Amino acid sequence: MVSRPNILFIVADDLNSWIAPLGRHPDAHTPAMNRLAASGTVFTRAYCTAPYCNASRMSVFTGCLPATTGIYENEPLWTVPARRKTFLEQFREAGYYCFGAGKVFHGNFDYATAGRTGAAEAAWRDGQNRPEMWDDFSIARAEPMPPDRPINRMFDFGDFANVSPWNHHFDWGALPAGREADMPDAHTVADIAAFLKTPPDQPFFCAAGLYKPHLPWYVPQRFLDLYPLDEVSLPFVKHDDLDDVPQIARDWALSPADHETILKHDQWRHAVQGYLAAISYCDSMIGKLLDALAASPAADNTIVVLWGDNGFHLGEKLHWRKFVLWEEATRVPFILVLPQARGASRVDEPVSLIDIFPTLCDLAGVPSLADVDGVSLAPLMDGRSVSRGKPTTMTWKRGNHSIRSGRWRYTRYHDGSEELYDQNNDPYEWNNLAGDASHARMLGALRRQIERGAGTLEERNRP
Repeated sequence: MVSRPNILFIVADDLNSWIAPLGRHPDAHTPAMNRLAASGTVFTRAYCTAPYCNASRMSVFTGCLPATTGIYENEPLWTVPARRKTFLEQFREAGYYCFGAGKVFHGNFDYATAGRTGAAEAAWRDGQNRPEMWDDFSIARAEPMPPDRPINRMFDFGDFANVSPWNHHFDWGALPAGREADMPDAHTVADIAAFLKTPPDQPFFCAAGLYKPHLPWYVPQRFLDLYPLDEVSLPFVKHDDLDDVPQIARDWALSPADHETILKHDQWRHAVQGYLAAISYCDSMIGKLLDALAASPAADNTIVVLWGDNGFHLGEKLHWRKFVLWEEATRVPFILVLPQARGASRVDEPVSLIDIFPTLCDLAGVPSLADVDGVSLAPLMDGRSVSRGKPTTMTWKRGNHSIRSGRWRYTRYHDGSEELYDQNNDPYEWNNLAGDASHARMLGALRRQIERGAGTLEERNRP
């Protein structure tokens, strides 16, 4: 047990692939994530299993796809008959002390009450977290709110009953200077730092759940100052981009009509600035966690893993937020650093977040759970393999699946409609090739991969 590595497990909410180590946005300022990337393995094409917080996180903790767990959105894991064991339980049974803080399993802030009453903070509502699953856990604190909301003036909170729930937190801007220390992520980092200062004698699994860059993008002014408004780079957008996608995808993209609303109020550049600033705020919290680990007795024997639970659109394909099966909603950061880091490496093979725990089990000498969909990525990290062995699969609502296999993204919806993109030549998914006869053979092969994977699982587990 003494030789087993500790694990610092950092998850950031709605952190997409814009971080500097992935190079998807030219303005991103993420020195702490750069620091991680310089000493560990960056999985450059990592994907969530679902573009939704709860479904994605439950997949990570079980190592299973939504088609296996039946968790597509907010369905609970804990109350289903013969529920699947989590890797958290597996690590505790293997002798690990498990400590967590912040948003690790799903929860949210009560923005509805805060908006309706004009309160100065939004209360945290613990959702899928179960404190009894941990040896110790520190729940998230309330989130401070700026006065006179919304800052972007796109909605009238004076007539709050007529503001869509989608827009209770669809806002961005500066948090008052005196409230920075009250931010929930600051408390989470302080709790983790205190734990690392005097860690237990046994190996530990320590999970830090950071809420930013989740909406609303209220951050200290200095993070907004990193991105002067007139220098902010907007995403590449093709204004007829939805003309060649199936109706179901078009409906998902345009409901709610975020892009139309943002353009109407001239807020696109402000919103991108807000999201980038929230990424940089998140990065600053990661930097504090790394500093705390470096100063702790566990510094030389701790694996660090960073991941984002799902991606996020900021106008690409005329869409905002997540809740679709395109690249921006599903591609996420995933960086893994071994103890006494040996230098930077990059894995370009598409991988899945359900691979995190099988990989950690492999690296820590803990038996993996049986019958999981994820695989250990240790062979990819040390060069023993160049392939994950199967495509990565993403699902949004029952019957809609997308896979990334090599250079291709293929999506099939429950009504049989399809999308096919060549990521090498079309990284922003502007040209749907599903109707192109020259790609018929590839399309057939990808259809069979979905049938052998998520499609078969879904039929097997159909209620």
